[in-house]
Formats: sequence, C-alpha cells, structure tokens
Amino acid sequence: MPSKPPPPPLVFRPHGHFVSRVEGKIIISEVTGPWNKELVEEWAIGSQPVALALSKHGPHVGIAVISGSMLCTPDALKVLREAAEYTARQLNCLAHVIVADKTVEGRDFVEPNFFRAYEGVMPLAIFYTLDEARAWALAQLAAAGA
Repeated sequence: MPSKPPPPPLVFRPHGHFVSRVEGKIIISEVTGPWNKELVEEWAIGSQPVALALSKHGPHVGIAVISGSMLCTPDALKVLREAAEYTARQLNCLAHVIVADKTVEGRDFVEPNFFRAYEGVMPLAIFYTLDEARAWALAQLAAAGA
C-alpha cells in the first residue's frame, strides 16, 4: 500500500465526533455533526485500520449513521470524496450508505451534495433507518459475490 504523508496540523478542532464498529463485512460509523474538514480527516484516518483489516478478506461496505446535523463545509465534502476514492481503490470498499432520520439537521438540503461527492467513485444510498441501510449493504455485498 502506498504510504501517505502525515496530515497537516489541524487548523480547527474537529466539529462533531464519531465512533466505528464492524458487523461482518460492514463498517458502521456513528457520526454526530455538523462536519468540518478536520472531522472527516479524523474519521478517514481513524477508520483506515479497520477497513484495511476487512479488505484482506474481500469487499466491505461502509455505513455512516448520522445524528445531529448533516451540514458540512465544501472542503469537508472534498476530503470525503478523496477518502471514498482511496477506500474504493486501496481498501476494497464497494459502496457507502448514509443513515439520517428526519430529525437530522440539513438532511434534505445537503443530500445532493453527498451524492455528488460519491458520484463516479462508488454507489451511495441514503436511508432513514439503519435496518434499510443494512439490507442495502448486504445486497451490494451479495451482488459482488462477497
């Protein structure tokens, strides 16, 4: 795996926070927004060891369960796209799913921005419930023979 230079020092502290866990071939990250670039960088770097371990056993899918807010800065979306490109190319990630219920701030407003961030990189779906997201993720894995 090509080595990446260390990230630059943080200009701002990460807004929001995340925690990740693995369920089979799915990485589920619970993310509380709003998001800034620093949070996306922290999430991408923090999730990399788990994704690397899963990638050695075949494809996987990522699910982000968002609470609080989906609002994010344009530079956060740029880093999100870069992270998606890297995981698709280097870490065998097939697809990504976002879960955001109707109480998540900005959901309808920024949803198109998330689709643009993943466009041409990997399939993205957005659901209101984790059960819907799991079912879609499992279907993606099954279609890939994983």
